[in-house]
Amino acid sequence: MSIIQNAIDSIQIGVEDFESDDDRRSVSAVRNIAAGILLLYKEKLCQLSPSDNKELLIKQNIRPIQNAKGEITFEGKGHKTVDVQSIKERFASLNVKVEWKRFDEINKLRNDLEHYYTSESPDAVREIVAKSFLLIRDFLSEHLQEDPQEILGNDCWTTLLDVSDVYSAEEQACKASINAVDWKYHSVEIALKNLRCNQCHSSLIQAPHSDDVYPMIDLHCKSCGEDFSFYDVVEQCIDDSLAGEAIRNLMDGGESPFDSCQECGKTTFIYEEECCVACEYEMEYIECETCGDPLSLEDQCNEGKCSYCQYRWEKVMAE
Repeated sequence: MSIIQNAIDSIQIGVEDFESDDDRRSVSAVRNIAAGILLLYKEKLCQLSPSDNKELLIKQNIRPIQNAKGEITFEGKGHKTVDVQSIKERFASLNVKVEWKRFDEINKLRNDLEHYYTSESPDAVREIVAKSFLLIRDFLSEHLQEDPQEILGNDCWTTLLDVSDVYSAEEQACKASINAVDWKYHSVEIALKNLRCNQCHSSLIQAPHSDDVYPMIDLHCKSCGEDFSFYDVVEQCIDDSLAGEAIRNLMDGGESPFDSCQECGKTTFIYEEECCVACEYEMEYIECETCGDPLSLEDQCNEGKCSYCQYRWEKVMAE
């Protein structure tokens, strides 16, 4: 069976799992649809492979060899095929455009679902199906030159289309309620894209009271019905938003854009905001009273001195 047929079969089975009344098949639906998308990507790599070796580009390990004529060619080594990162790299070098941000979001949702799924959170599954629809449709038509409706079949296509339309309507309603709230800090507004239910991990979160005062903003999950406060999830939102930047900065010898707050203990002190976006603690001491250097959170206990000047002062006092 061809890779493209395996991909279509996986997506169709995933949609059938999704439509089942058996809650146990929900995770299976997500696995099958995600697997189908990856198979579509591998099919594209096969299409771009040399005519005499159509599976070359899906091999994880590719090595150069010299043929009998002294020409340099390439061959795949072993049976292991490309993983997600390898597909990203090969698509980038081959100028195959994919909305990786959406795929990564789906992949993360799939992993969350594997660990946190409950039968009370059907929209967590519906979100993955809805967001997968656009990736499947666009890749089939733009990169594989296939008619999505024709190759997937009317039943599968109609289900994907209906789920996408319904989910999009609910998503827009939730976003409208979130946008009506005064979130006070720019970094928090950016982090809201990571806002999820702390019970079922759905992103269909509503802010029912637009006049709530930050940070004690009431939230309601439209998926499982959980009520919670933004204060309860602000730390996770900030970590999801800034952890990547923090790692890149540290690898380049720079500083993390956020840190642990000395007042509330949450990792929500954002240097750009000059305060903790959870409890709104601000540093009392900004510059060293002795040398004028900027002070960090850790320096606050020195009551106006940097660590070096504090050390010198303590040394003098000890003499």
